[in-house]
Amino acid sequence: MKFWPTVSKEQCLSRLRRDVSAWNELRTSADLTGTSFANARLHGANLSWADLTHLDFSGSDLGDADLRGADLQFCDLTGANLQSADLRGASLQGATLGEANLSHALLQGANLARADLSQINLRGADLGYSVLRGTYCSRSDFSEADLTWADMHSANLSNSTFYKTVFTDATLAQANLAHANFNLALLENTDLEEAFLHDTIFAALDLCGAKNLATVQHEPSSILSIGTDTLLNTLRSSGGVYSHELEVFFSRGGVSIDMLASIRPVSAPAS
Repeated sequence: MKFWPTVSKEQCLSRLRRDVSAWNELRTSADLTGTSFANARLHGANLSWADLTHLDFSGSDLGDADLRGADLQFCDLTGANLQSADLRGASLQGATLGEANLSHALLQGANLARADLSQINLRGADLGYSVLRGTYCSRSDFSEADLTWADMHSANLSNSTFYKTVFTDATLAQANLAHANFNLALLENTDLEEAFLHDTIFAALDLCGAKNLATVQHEPSSILSIGTDTLLNTLRSSGGVYSHELEVFFSRGGVSIDMLASIRPVSAPAS
């Protein structure tokens, strides 16, 4: 029978702040699984490559912290402050981050597969090349975030806000986009294969560069809020003629043939 040494919460946090290597050694000698470090003050701490798996840091202040390469799998970060934190290359699979603040955080290459990101603040965050496969992101705010090359396959993004969000070369295949708001988002070369839409807003954007629009799921019958500005922007980028794929997408989204026929690019005034 193995007996683990008793280490207080304060001793653990002191070691974590002072020396990540010593902290990681502690994790091999003491079973801290499930230990609560809720409301810990770690603002600006250097925690790169720290092993924080299966721990409770809910409500903690990790703003501006260096968490590059950190292992946060199945970590509880509910309501935590991670504003402007550096999480590049971090592992957050299965982590719980509901209602956390990650505005302007750096998450390039981070793995958030099957994590809970419900009602999270990711405004201005950089999630380029990140993995969010199967992630639960309902009612979250991705305004002005960068999701270039992000993998969001099968993610639940329902009721989320994507104001001026960049999705260049990202995949949203089979993602749940019901009631999401894509106002002024950039969908260049974005894969929407078999994505689920219902009452989804596409306002003031260009859909010409989006891929696999004809495979989008509209069941039950979807009503999309597609503004005339989106129809006009898309028509311009399409050279004045909608492709068959775009016509199918708009039609299934409730845009009438008469409406499509009425959209005409504004000609420049003759000199």
